[in-house]
Amino acid sequence: MGWYMTSDLDRFLATAGDYLKSRAAENALLLSAAQAAHTARAELDTHAELDAQDGHAAAEVATGPGPLFGWWDPPDGSGPRGAFLHDPSVPLLIAGRAPETAAALAAALAKAGRFVRGVDGPASAADAFAAAWSQRAGLAIRVHGKSRVYRLTETAPAENGSARNGSAQNGPAGRLRIAAAADRALLVAWLRAFGAEVGELTRSPEADADDLLSYGGAAFWEVGQPVAMATITRPVARTVRINMLYTPPECRRNGYAAAVMRAVSRAALAGQAREVVLITDENSPQRLAARLGYELIGERATLRFGPQTGPQPRLRG
Repeated sequence: MGWYMTSDLDRFLATAGDYLKSRAAENALLLSAAQAAHTARAELDTHAELDAQDGHAAAEVATGPGPLFGWWDPPDGSGPRGAFLHDPSVPLLIAGRAPETAAALAAALAKAGRFVRGVDGPASAADAFAAAWSQRAGLAIRVHGKSRVYRLTETAPAENGSARNGSAQNGPAGRLRIAAAADRALLVAWLRAFGAEVGELTRSPEADADDLLSYGGAAFWEVGQPVAMATITRPVARTVRINMLYTPPECRRNGYAAAVMRAVSRAALAGQAREVVLITDENSPQRLAARLGYELIGERATLRFGPQTGPQPRLRG
C-alpha cells in the first residue's frame, strides 16, 4: 500500500502501464513522457554500444538524478490507482485525481531527496501536491497555467470535409497536406515563431522539426500555399495529442486554424489512433472545441515553486 518508486522504466510500464492505458486520453502527457524516456534510453544504449565496439570508454552523460517513476498501490491490492514520472528538469507529471494520494506523494519524494521544481497534473491532484510540497520545502506556489483536456468523439459531424482527402466542404477553402522534407525550413520558422509567441522557446526548433518529419507529425492547411499548421505527438496506446496550432499573423481570422485542426483530428482517428486528445488554455472557449467534435474530460493545472517563503528550505521527510 502506498507509493512505490523505481528508476527502472520497464518495471514501471509493466506495473502501471495497463492503468495508464486504460485512461489514455487523461494520461496522454505522462504516456508521451514515458515514451520519450524510453527513446532517450535506447539512444544512450546505442551510443554506448558503438563506443564499446570502437574501443572507447562510454561518455558520462548523466550529471545528476535521472528520471524516477512510480505508482500508487491501494490497500486492497487491486492494482495501481495513480502514477507519476519525475524528471528533475521539468515539472512532476501526475496521473490520478485523488488529492490524498498526491499529498502522500509529496512526502514520499521528500523522503527520497528529490528536487521538484513544479507539478503538472489533474487540477485536484496538482493542488494537493503543491500545498504539501510547499509546506515541506518552504516554497511559494506560482500558477504557471491551467488547461482543459478534450477528447475527440467519433460521432461528431465532420464539418470541414472528409478525413480521407482533407478537402474542405464547409468553412475555408483549402486542403490538408502532411509536411515533407522539402518543408523543413518553413517548419523550423513556424516552430520558432510559435515558441516566441507563447513564451516557450524550445532548445532546438531544428531538432523538433526533424523529429516531426520522421513520423509525419506536422501538417499544413494549404490555400495555394501553407496558411496554417498543426502538429501531433507520436502515437502511444493508440492515442495522439494535438500539441500545436499555428497560423501566421497575416493569415489569421480566416478559419484556417480550425480547418487544419479538424482535418488532422479526423485523419488521425481514421488512421491508427483510437483517441485524439486536445489540451487548451482554460481561457479558450469550450464551444469552439465542441464545434470541432471534442468533449471535455478533465482539467489540469501546472504549478511551479518560487522563492523560499520560510527560513528552513530543507525538506522534511
